[in-house]
Formats: sequence, C-alpha cells, structure tokens
Amino acid sequence: MQFVNRLFGKKQISLGIVGLSFLTKGISIAISKYNESNELRLVHCEFIATDQPPDLTVALAGLFQLYPLERFDCHLVLTLDNYRHINIEAPPVADNELAEAIRWKIQDLIDFPVDKAVIDYFSTPPTGRVNSGKSLDIIASPLDTIKHQVELCQKANLNLKVIDIQETSLRNLAALLPENDRGVAILYLQDSNGMIILQKQATIYLSRKFNTGIDKLGLNINTSDNDRAQSEQSSLALEIQRSLDYVESVYGIPPFSGLAVIPIAQNTQRLLEILNDHHGITARIMDLSTILDSDIMLDDLTQSLCAPVIGATWRYTVEKLCSSK
Repeated sequence: MQFVNRLFGKKQISLGIVGLSFLTKGISIAISKYNESNELRLVHCEFIATDQPPDLTVALAGLFQLYPLERFDCHLVLTLDNYRHINIEAPPVADNELAEAIRWKIQDLIDFPVDKAVIDYFSTPPTGRVNSGKSLDIIASPLDTIKHQVELCQKANLNLKVIDIQETSLRNLAALLPENDRGVAILYLQDSNGMIILQKQATIYLSRKFNTGIDKLGLNINTSDNDRAQSEQSSLALEIQRSLDYVESVYGIPPFSGLAVIPIAQNTQRLLEILNDHHGITARIMDLSTILDSDIMLDDLTQSLCAPVIGATWRYTVEKLCSSK
C-alpha cells in the first residue's frame, strides 16, 4: 500500500520498523530493529489493552523508555473493518484517467461515500486464460478513518511512513516460509472472521475474507454435540478447498503442498485436527518464532493478535528477498 507515501515522502534511514494496529480492545505492536548488517531482528511484540479511543502517548510511554521509537519508521496496519477489498475488471481508459474511472466503478460497491474515500489499487497476476481481461484489486477506506489513525500516530511522535493492509502484511510472513518458491497458503483466524491468502514468491494470487471466526467453530466442545459448530467447521474447510482449487484452475499453478495456520489464542491443535482428520486438508502450524530472526519467544495469543504487525515490519526484507531472485 502507498496510502502514506504521498503524504510523508520517501523512506528515510531509521533504526528499524514499528508495526502498529488499532484493534477493538487495544493496540498490537511489533518492533524490529536493524543490526550491524542492516538486517531486521524482532525485539519486541505485544498487545496493549487500552480504552477507546486510545491515547498512544500514554499506551506507549513504557516502550519509548526502552526504544527511541521516534527514530523508527512506523508502519500502520489497518484492520479488516477499516477498509474494503474489491476485485474489478480494469476500466479501459488511459492511465491518467484510471483513478477517476475506478472511483466511478466502485461507488456502489462500498458502504461509504466514494468522494470521501482513500483509494489504492494494484494489478492481479495474469491468469493466462485466452481473452481474459486485466483485473485490479481495489483497497478503499473512509478518509476519516485514515486521518484519525494518522493523527493518533503523529501525536504520539511516531514516524509514520506506510499504511498497510492485512493481506500484504500477512503475505510478508508467508514469503519467509520454505514453500515460498512453489507457493504457500496461510490461514489467519480472528474471533468473528478469517482470511486465507495464497501467495507465491510474494505475489498474492488470492486473498479471501470470510465470516467464519474462532467464536463460531466450537473448538472447545465435541462437535458431535453441536450441529452449528460442525456446520461452521465444514464451511471453513469448504472455503479453504475452494480457494486452493480456484488458484490451481485459474492460474495453472501446481497444487500447494498444504495450509499454514497462524496460531490462534487457544485450541490451535484442535483446529488442525479438524481440518486434517475430518476434511482432508493438510494443515500445519505456522509458528512465527521459527521463521523470524527474533530476540523473543512468541506464544499463541501474541501471534494471534500481532501477526499482521509483525509482518508489516518485514515489508522491506521481503521486497529485497524477492527482488534478488
């Protein structure tokens, strides 16, 4: 995402990157610091419970005593409810008319005024199908939402450089996995919703949000005693399988070897058992502690709340990694 680049200029030399996201009940934050070889190392990660709206100056006071955060680049990660992700066929217009054409085309597809929206877009990978047109992924967010979060960061003396989204932040983590070269699918579940991302060499081929979240899956009960939980589990498995089949069919990519699941706060192993044993999906835990250069251990709760902000700090590392191939 380039939301803030137009507002804040080019990236400057810094001590590291701070990933930050405003969640419903608090703030998730990750701090990655450059070492002498100019490589990032995760040095801090936590969820800070706060009142709403949060006072970042107060919430981050302790961290400012440990780290000179004003000398770190700040990457703000929007939550799924902060923006709309829409896929459209690219309008057949000149490049200098594309932005206006996109606004016109999505005005009935978002639930806020298009003239009060911040909009960005990027091309999706070509499908290779005959006569298939170019398509665009559109990211639209209410201007007031962006301005409010930017102001919170500025008041806290954070050096805001980038506004990111869940898809690309999580993509950064997937790109660190050994399967990256041949393609990897990752599943990220929150309380009320979830997301699956299929990417290969840092190119996102599909990202899909769904309304099946942890709360509906009944992971702490026997599903034979709860038809609703069993139905939600089947719905989740179907979404996963459809996503895998779609990418294989549309893009002609060999089948991905399996599904990497970012840990949830509790019952991660139970979730894997359901996907593997009852739905035939090869799933494994994506433990961020094993793929990141880090000074700290990350428990399941921290990973479930902070995965996107951790991924946001690895943005430039992944770009460098993929450009070198």
